[in-house]
Amino acid sequence: MSLVAFIAVIASASIPGTLRDDLGMSYVAISFAILALLQYKATADRFYRDLDWDLLAFFAALFIVINVMEHAQVLHGIGRLLAPILSPSDTKGLGVLLVASAAASSVTDNIPLAAMLAKILGGLDLSADSPYWWAVIFGANLGGNITPIGSASTLVAVTIIHKSGIKMSFANFVKRALPFATVQLVIAVAYLLIAL
Repeated sequence: MSLVAFIAVIASASIPGTLRDDLGMSYVAISFAILALLQYKATADRFYRDLDWDLLAFFAALFIVINVMEHAQVLHGIGRLLAPILSPSDTKGLGVLLVASAAASSVTDNIPLAAMLAKILGGLDLSADSPYWWAVIFGANLGGNITPIGSASTLVAVTIIHKSGIKMSFANFVKRALPFATVQLVIAVAYLLIAL
């Protein structure tokens, strides 16, 4: 029943004036998490032991840092620095933004990076169909494949690899992933410059 109610509340996100619209999605998610814990409190202890608390703490810290950067006007400053290369009439900045966001995504998680870049691009005078949005999407997602800390999926995969007793160092992961990620980034830059 809780799952059905949660899906209904999420589905109502596009309806103006709903409870979710006033509170925000984070409050809705936390509220339903608390309800689920109360509903299944007898078996919750078993699940707590299986959670990867380090991974959860890592993501929480990343989102806290992004929020602090936003309130400290750091994102606004980065946006001002990026503004000259993000001219709607000049496409040179497309490749630069894609590669820069890929490089940044390889050393930090792509989810908070994409959220940060979206706030920066939202503060500039770019249209909703600007190719710069696609540059951020491609860069943030493909750059996360370069290192094990670049995306949630690689973090989870490396955690499973280590729990299984398979040896995989950071450098070995990068050595194996970099050629594939480079080909993907070249294709993405070519697509942006030719198709958009």
